Amino acid sequence: MKMEPFNLCNVVLVLYLLPTVQSAESQPQTAVFLPEFALSPQGSFLEDATEDHFLTYRYDDQASRMTRSDEDRDTGWDAWGTWSDCSRTCGGGASYSLRRCLSRGNCEGKNIRYRTCSNTDCPAESGDFRTQQCSAHNDIKYQGVAYEWVPVPYDPSAPCALRCQAKGRSLIVELAPKVLDGTRCRADAFDMCISGVCQEVGCDRQLGSGAREDNCGVCGGDGATCRLVRGQALPHLSPEEPLKTVLDVPVGSRFLRVNAKGPGVIVIEAVSLQGRREETSLGSTGSYVIGNTSLDFQRGTDRQTLRTHGPLSADYIIKVKYGGSRDTVVQFLFYQLIRYQWRETDFFPCSVTCGGGYQLNSAECTDIRTNQTLPEHHCKSYPENTKPTPKLKECNMDPCLESDGFKEVMPYDHFQPLPRWEQGPWTQCSVSCGEGGGWQDRSVVCVEEDTHGQFSQVEEWKCTHSPKPVTRQMCNAFACPQWVAMEWSQCTVTCGRGLRYRVVLCIDHRGQHIGGCNAALKPHVKEDCLVPVACHKPRESVPVEAKVPWLKQAHELEEHRSATEDPTFIPGPWSPCSATCGPGRQTREVKCRVLLSFTQTEVDLPEEECGEDRPHLERPCNGGPCARVTGISPGLQDPGGTQIQEEELHHWDYRGFTACSATCAAGKQTAVVTCVNRRRGEEVKDSLCEPSSRPPLMIRICNPEPCPPRWKVTVWTGCSASCGVGIQTRSVYCMRLLSVDQQDSASVLEDECREFKPAILQPCNQVDCPPAWEIEPWQPCSQSCSGGVQVRKVYCKQLLSTGAYGKLGDGACRGPKPATHRGCSNANCLPYMAGGEWGKCSVSCGLGIQRREPVCRRLAAMGHQVTLARGLCSGLPSPPLVRTCRMMACPKHKKEMRPKETLKVPIKNQVKQTVRHPAKDSDYDEGVKRCPSLMGLHRIYIQIRQEKRLHLTIGGHAYLLPYTSLVIKCPVRRFPKTYIRWLKDGRPLPNSKRLGVTKSGSLKIHFLGAADIGVYKCIAGPASDILTLQLIGSNSRLIGRPSMENESAASPSPSWEEMLPYCHSHRTELALHGSRLSVSLLPPGVQEASLQPRLEERLINITLQADRGEIHQDQASLLISSLLTQISAAQLWNRPREETGHVKGRLPNWSEHSSAEKVARRPAIIRQHKTLLLTFQKNINISIGHNAFLTNATRSLTIFCPTEGSAPPKISWTKDGAPLQHTDRVSWDSSGGLHISQPRAADRGQYKCTAANAHGSDSETSQLLVAEPPAIGVSWRNVSDRGLVVGRSLRAVVGGRVSVRRGANLTLDCPVTGVPQPTVTWQRKGGPLDTSTVSLPSGSLWLRNVSLQNQGTYFCTAANTIGKSTASTVLQVHAGAGRAAPVSQELNRRRVLMASRSGTSVIVRPGDILRIGCPVVPDHRMPVHWDYQNQTLKEASDTVLGSSQGLQYRMLVRGRVLEVTPLQGTFSGRYQCRTLINSTRQILSAWIYVRTEEFEWRFGDWTACSASCGSRGTRLRRIPCIGPDGREVQPTMCHHIPRPITSPVACSVQDCPPSWVVSVWSKCSASCGGGWRQRQVSCQQLDARGTVRTLAPSACQRSSRPVDRQPCTSSNCLTWVTSPWGKCSGRCSGPTTTIQKRSVTCQHTNGSSHQDCDLRNRPVSVRNCSSELCDVQWRAGAWRACTVACGSGFQSRRVDCVHRRSGRILADQHCAWLKSPSTWQHCNTTTCGSECKDTTQYCGVVKRLKLCHVDMYKQRCCESCLQDTDST
Repeated sequence: MKMEPFNLCNVVLVLYLLPTVQSAESQPQTAVFLPEFALSPQGSFLEDATEDHFLTYRYDDQASRMTRSDEDRDTGWDAWGTWSDCSRTCGGGASYSLRRCLSRGNCEGKNIRYRTCSNTDCPAESGDFRTQQCSAHNDIKYQGVAYEWVPVPYDPSAPCALRCQAKGRSLIVELAPKVLDGTRCRADAFDMCISGVCQEVGCDRQLGSGAREDNCGVCGGDGATCRLVRGQALPHLSPEEPLKTVLDVPVGSRFLRVNAKGPGVIVIEAVSLQGRREETSLGSTGSYVIGNTSLDFQRGTDRQTLRTHGPLSADYIIKVKYGGSRDTVVQFLFYQLIRYQWRETDFFPCSVTCGGGYQLNSAECTDIRTNQTLPEHHCKSYPENTKPTPKLKECNMDPCLESDGFKEVMPYDHFQPLPRWEQGPWTQCSVSCGEGGGWQDRSVVCVEEDTHGQFSQVEEWKCTHSPKPVTRQMCNAFACPQWVAMEWSQCTVTCGRGLRYRVVLCIDHRGQHIGGCNAALKPHVKEDCLVPVACHKPRESVPVEAKVPWLKQAHELEEHRSATEDPTFIPGPWSPCSATCGPGRQTREVKCRVLLSFTQTEVDLPEEECGEDRPHLERPCNGGPCARVTGISPGLQDPGGTQIQEEELHHWDYRGFTACSATCAAGKQTAVVTCVNRRRGEEVKDSLCEPSSRPPLMIRICNPEPCPPRWKVTVWTGCSASCGVGIQTRSVYCMRLLSVDQQDSASVLEDECREFKPAILQPCNQVDCPPAWEIEPWQPCSQSCSGGVQVRKVYCKQLLSTGAYGKLGDGACRGPKPATHRGCSNANCLPYMAGGEWGKCSVSCGLGIQRREPVCRRLAAMGHQVTLARGLCSGLPSPPLVRTCRMMACPKHKKEMRPKETLKVPIKNQVKQTVRHPAKDSDYDEGVKRCPSLMGLHRIYIQIRQEKRLHLTIGGHAYLLPYTSLVIKCPVRRFPKTYIRWLKDGRPLPNSKRLGVTKSGSLKIHFLGAADIGVYKCIAGPASDILTLQLIGSNSRLIGRPSMENESAASPSPSWEEMLPYCHSHRTELALHGSRLSVSLLPPGVQEASLQPRLEERLINITLQADRGEIHQDQASLLISSLLTQISAAQLWNRPREETGHVKGRLPNWSEHSSAEKVARRPAIIRQHKTLLLTFQKNINISIGHNAFLTNATRSLTIFCPTEGSAPPKISWTKDGAPLQHTDRVSWDSSGGLHISQPRAADRGQYKCTAANAHGSDSETSQLLVAEPPAIGVSWRNVSDRGLVVGRSLRAVVGGRVSVRRGANLTLDCPVTGVPQPTVTWQRKGGPLDTSTVSLPSGSLWLRNVSLQNQGTYFCTAANTIGKSTASTVLQVHAGAGRAAPVSQELNRRRVLMASRSGTSVIVRPGDILRIGCPVVPDHRMPVHWDYQNQTLKEASDTVLGSSQGLQYRMLVRGRVLEVTPLQGTFSGRYQCRTLINSTRQILSAWIYVRTEEFEWRFGDWTACSASCGSRGTRLRRIPCIGPDGREVQPTMCHHIPRPITSPVACSVQDCPPSWVVSVWSKCSASCGGGWRQRQVSCQQLDARGTVRTLAPSACQRSSRPVDRQPCTSSNCLTWVTSPWGKCSGRCSGPTTTIQKRSVTCQHTNGSSHQDCDLRNRPVSVRNCSSELCDVQWRAGAWRACTVACGSGFQSRRVDCVHRRSGRILADQHCAWLKSPSTWQHCNTTTCGSECKDTTQYCGVVKRLKLCHVDMYKQRCCESCLQDTDST
């Protein structure tokens, strides 16, 4: 056996040292393994290198140190050393790397790391690595003996110990505590032992990667290269056909599992790829190797299981061989590899030879079986296959000799896509059908897209990175439609001449019925037929048989008639005789029926259809003379003893039999009974004989042989199409009828049926379909960007009854025509350089030039041009920027033109507002950049009584009465009041006598009207504020603003800000949140009424949402108006208790102006709006509409529900939607009050009180909650932002220690629970919260741009009325930037962005580490100077930060790299490096332009309202992430910015219009045939509060009332049909008791069989009956003599089953229901004393077999065994 190369001598030396090591545990191990087997670092260590210890060097190897990273520098570690040699040369080994601690051993982490190496598989002859280590001990004696050692199986307790077993012995010894590094932990996994510890290795051979193979065998795959195949097969085997194939499993399949249940034998035939076949029959349990694949097989009594992990090395053909009469069911499951898969090609040659180029690869479709390359359509036929995109990599990066030493290499496809194949459309196929098919062609050219988005054709070699599409393909290679004739039907007659028919269809190659066949070639569908049977039935002449006494007739069968094609009366069976002896009567049922020959079913007809020859419904019967002897049934008496009492002249007699009812299958013949004259023997009239003495019918079986095979058909299936041409199918069997009476038949081969086989399909629904739209697929987009157009063809077609399609006009199809055009490619095009507007000519006369600036533009997605920053078009060609211009001829004298000093801007139709240049005063100095501020009041003004004039301050909302004069003040600081401007709804105020602006800047409005409704804005330079004005009318509704049909957009006002000195003022939302909104009642001093606190809070919340921009002002006004006008006065106002009448001067009739008549009729719940606080009272009393909180002190709860209404309403209660029941704890009285005693936690829920009478209903709810103290979900986990992207927000839960970098954003969460909902407050130990901290509505604390001043302990306090809870967290801020995780690809790799002589432009996100390199050689020694924005930066070392112009930087690598930390401040701009080249002393200047990429959250559009009316409608504000160009980008681009919070806002809060509401239809009143079904129809309305009200039907008169009753038809005309009871001859179950059976079938009224009858109504098919045959008993005989005279013997007796009366011996099964007496017993149990005798006749056999040593045989054969002993 070939082993891996290593020094055997050294290994032997090591092994001799092992016993010493094992015997002296206290001594350190001195053996050193070779590098081939162990990872032993060169040098001495203080400790062993294990997983949980550290290694420390005793010497310093600086030459092997690598460059220290920033992380290593921060943690005190030196750089990692080089990797050691691999422990193995193949099969997977390990290598290590070391580092040392520079801070005297106080370093966190380990000083050793490992990686896998030499992962190539070893040669097969090298053997197992663990086996080599065991065999190395073969020459070493163990306890004085030399063994051949082999490894023991996997031991999970010590997987890395060298435990070996002596070959051929049970001796197992641990020869070494650790195996050599790189040894597999177990044979079936990649896990390896390193330093005695089993390390996890993925399928990619990497340590700790966690990579696993998928079901397809792909490491780290997603299972897309294979498919799961599972199913079941049922092969029908027989001795004539003993072997069948059930499954084909292709090569490469995995996880094959086959289960077989049955007697069959599994046979596997393996076919290799070379065609070699191997067949194996699996007969016994064991492991098999079939086709170089091992599998396990287990065989049980009735089940077989086959398993293999795979992959299969050959194709498996699994067969089943006949093993018994029962069928074998085979279930299988396996993963089949997709045969055609994409494989990446090698990289193509580099695009350049130097200076940095690219090379790419492609993917080709490969057959994994043959490893051949195939056309791409083979791979595209599998949806799981996704073609890999071409990969691109840099190549030939060495600088060219003539270059400057630097060349910026960017990914090729970021700026200019790769050339690609452009395919034209296929031409029309040359033929429409045919076996050979036709051809169609297309053009394929190689095109390239330039930077302007234009495509041009290039050479084909540029597209060789992908295969060229085919230019010709075969088409329409299918057979043309042709006529297909079905089989002929049976002849329409049963005798003589008739007709037969067949179906002829036009079938295409898919087997579908279509048009297009030549009508002249259609075969005929009808022809004559002749049935060679005479059309008459000869009467059978049967001689009269000898008369048999009718009392001894053994078979009493009823006559039976079958329906024919002519209407015939069919009599039913006779009922039993009404008397058991003597004369009686019998009755039967007679129906008129007809046989439908087409469906072979019988149908009932009216009796008049069958004529007048109706059989008798009643007849006499005679059970014979009544017996005199009691206790004996008449049937057992001797019939010979019956004597005729008197001689009669006429009597009944049998005279022959009728013709047989069937020519085969056991027909019946009925004996003919006639009245005969005794004297003459002649037949006379039946009336002469006594009817009561007429003997019963005597029937005998005739023609018992089976019928010839005939065709039997099933019912036609439903039509496959509702119009056009559908197809119906049915099954046709060849059956042989065995018994007509029992309808017993057997299936035979079709060849045995000689008649024409009935058709198995027929056309149906041959009617023209209604016209419909036919839509073709969309064509490709007309443009690749900037909004193209897609077109498609839409036709109005009609499917005709012939199967062909007819094209009609568009007007023939119902409904709108589908769109034929739509927009597409709504993406922005690439930027391009264009020219701006031409400037003026350089001369006013003569010949001059004109210039223009280059402009970077892009064609946007919507088709308009967008101007971009010029840097985005850097490097793109620009159009001509200079051209000549020719002016008029120059005159001799030119006149100077003086510029105008002033510019008049006409402003029409606006409020007169003075426009002057600002004067220099103390309040506003020209050039002084001081920001003005508006001192607005954020209030909600509500006018509650009429006043002539009101004075309000800008800010908030006002709801005023009409005809009130209004003055809106605009207080402002640091701004001249004469320059204040006013806008209404974003437009300048229109000129009006009622509007004016005072000198102080206030706005005056006289006599408010509907036209004054709107949003007024006061503008003071950059500062502004608004006031929303709404009017409240006397009809309790807000007055809507009039529509302005002729209103046009006002022209933009002059830019007043440009005339004023510039200042920057930023007003955040925090300022708004800090100011508390309030509601003011106008005029001041009115105290008779005040708003409900809950209503005031809702008004404030809506106002805040409007101010934050979460909802529009119009929407906020609509919500507030709904609150003020659509609720009752009791819900709106708080009044003093003593107030009984109207308050003088109060707002007139708010919410009380409803009709008294309407309120008086409908019930109403009186809602009390006194706010109840949570208390600890024992007895809680609340009104409906309020919530209650249960505590431990609560003993009882009462919820009052007072109501009013003209008809006393009825009160009902529900809990969580379910009706509430009276219990011993829960009850309510007639007044509606709900009482709950001893409330508990189970009583929590929503309680609803409903008051209803005949005029309507009203309801209100209360929530019952269990009070809980606050609880904070504290996390004790310490959190750090180490490893996160600089600038990304960190979120932590209060309770642990938080460590963040300076400048980071931090969110501290305080998750709380409690009832009522606790309020959360934040505090800081030792001082107030900093201004940079914000308490969020969710209860979290947000710290933005954390600084060192934010360090400290923060407390989170949650409190409610039950109690409070506090938790704290410690915040630590460290100054270092830490290790950043940049986002961009370059920064992720810590790459340096190189400046270049021609300039480079890059985009950097705030928070990224920016490193700029100067393009010089590594050994450059000359100083490098850096400029920022054309200003030289001071030198700063790599340890000291420099600062200039707000820029923080440092210079690395002797100034060759400039590192900028763009955490804060401005860092975008131009960076330039300057230095002297060493050799030429020339000046090298390179620059790079850095731009900032900024993103922000911005409020977007509102979502659609979830409901159009009612109270449940909500909508949300979209908050997209907006990029620097104003376009929406992915939300991940704004992850470092806190996202604004938006909450659902109510919308469409209004009453829904009344509408009809219907319930579900009831069941049809008739279960079979026609009936009626009903439903409830009511007029209901959903109001703005969410309450459903039932209205009078007149309220819904606008829409037609739905029907509440309609006819229905039920086809469930099924019934149970029973046959007569059979003979009472079953198995006995008791004395004189047995069973009799009958058949019970489910039939339709038309006679067809079904299986859908109700099983609950199924009649019984088995019942008990009385039979004397069961009067039996066991009769035991006498005991026989005992088998032995002494000792233990037995004796037997005979036990028979006999009839009690006759004593006749019967079979034992007749007495099976009785307990049988024993047939044997023990006897003579007395001992035989000391006499030694044989007590059994088998002692000779015992002696011959030498069994005397067994005690039992020794006692029974004492004499024989004694003789045997004496002879020896």
